[in-house]
Amino acid sequence: MSSARDLLLHSSAPLGYEKTHPAPTRRGVIRVKATLTVDPYRIIGAIDPNIYGQFLSRRKWVADVALYNPSHPDADESGLRRSVVEAIAASAPPIIRWPGGCTGTSYDWRDGIGPQEERSRTIDVQFGYDVGNGFGTAEFVSFCRRIGAQPHLNLSTGLGTLRDALEWVEYCNYAGDSKFANLRRKHGYDEPFNVRYWQIGNENYGAWEVGQHTPQEYATIAREWGKAIKKLEPALKVLAVGGSEKNVWWDAHVLDQAWPYIDYLSAHRYWNFNSDTGDHRYDEIAAVGYAEELSMKAVAGQIESFARMHRTTRRPKIAFTEWNCSNKAFPSMSPEWRPGRSSFRLVDALAVAGFINAMQRQCQWVALGSFAQSINLVGMLMVTEEHIVKETVYWPLLMLRRFSGSLAVDCWADCEGYTVLFKERELQGVPYIDASATLDQDNGRLVLSLVNRHPSDEAALSLRLRDVKINHSATLRQLYHENALKMNTIEEPDAVVPQEREINVANGEIVLPPHSFSLIEMQLG
Repeated sequence: MSSARDLLLHSSAPLGYEKTHPAPTRRGVIRVKATLTVDPYRIIGAIDPNIYGQFLSRRKWVADVALYNPSHPDADESGLRRSVVEAIAASAPPIIRWPGGCTGTSYDWRDGIGPQEERSRTIDVQFGYDVGNGFGTAEFVSFCRRIGAQPHLNLSTGLGTLRDALEWVEYCNYAGDSKFANLRRKHGYDEPFNVRYWQIGNENYGAWEVGQHTPQEYATIAREWGKAIKKLEPALKVLAVGGSEKNVWWDAHVLDQAWPYIDYLSAHRYWNFNSDTGDHRYDEIAAVGYAEELSMKAVAGQIESFARMHRTTRRPKIAFTEWNCSNKAFPSMSPEWRPGRSSFRLVDALAVAGFINAMQRQCQWVALGSFAQSINLVGMLMVTEEHIVKETVYWPLLMLRRFSGSLAVDCWADCEGYTVLFKERELQGVPYIDASATLDQDNGRLVLSLVNRHPSDEAALSLRLRDVKINHSATLRQLYHENALKMNTIEEPDAVVPQEREINVANGEIVLPPHSFSLIEMQLG
């Protein structure tokens, strides 16, 4: 029987672009010189596929309307838009988080169960307007199973109680004779949904959040909710809110209080720019992978310190349950808001690739990621009534999920760098070349993920492989456009898409276009 990885690597389903053979036009001057050393025998660790996950909120024009829309001409028998499902499925997310997000802090799971025609529209307290409930727990789980993803549910610590949370777990997972398991059966689902991932709250540190808490208050919630969930079903994976960038004590309180009951410490990361005002922040956005890897290491050090204090070999992993660039050119959501403008540029796709590179390199600590989000509102897909546009950020998600190896191996680039102010912190020596190397040992497949951050110059890359030989021919998949700020739009949906061709790497010399993302796949000899 074929494994999921085999299906990803050898699927006949199109990537969404065609193979091309001519090399892309070179417009830069080769000034960046780099040496990339790769040691396939120095294995960093196994990469958890869940780092390639996604986030799908219940908001209007996300799960509601853009995905679930029974009246749409493209809707199938389950009310989902076929083309939207296909576009998400092609990116192969292994796990999807729902219903929020900020919108989840006021969500009552009971509003989304039972016969769909009997479900009333309810007020989303976070945003102050009504939202449909036709896409509820069963529909979300069914959608995840349909595309091969694990469902990840987010518990409400805003208006919800611990009792509400435990009853939702019971409804989803309990196989015995109980009130809410029987309610699930009454709704037509005899077998449990078997939801394994449960997150306690969302951005509880934020003043914008319904149900803001102090670090001490949330640590107590995480401890007690995690304890109760584990009593109900010990094997469930519990995620606690962490990663407050402006409160260094947050993670310490959570790790101290909730350590025995949490499997992940989560964080959210957004990197802002404004395409309307010309606040492009190219250098800052391109440096995302470098900057955030420093933060990953800092949190990992904190976890390690608490592991020693608790005298245990057990260590929670790091999860990024929302992350992406964010275009501040767009107004806040309102009942009148409609999608229609693209959000992302090529440079934002470089940030996505760089952040995934960092998660791969830090795979011993980072084990889950939920790209925010699948549809609209910082989404990889811009979905209107008539159109589906695959934003630039869609492509590195798909490419790295589809073609990365299962093991991270050691690699390091020796090259020039630059200085940038990243979120009001000066970073020095950000290397122009960002590299991650992954390996599939069974078939000897080595994949290099390479970002040339330089805005205008090509990079001449000298490849050095330690103690291995490679076939002369390699497959190059490359995301590039001469304009680093180019977007995919309704008028030009394929302006920035990957191109695939065979290259010769016999001499170990590779040229990378400026502001580009490249995957190079080769066979070890």
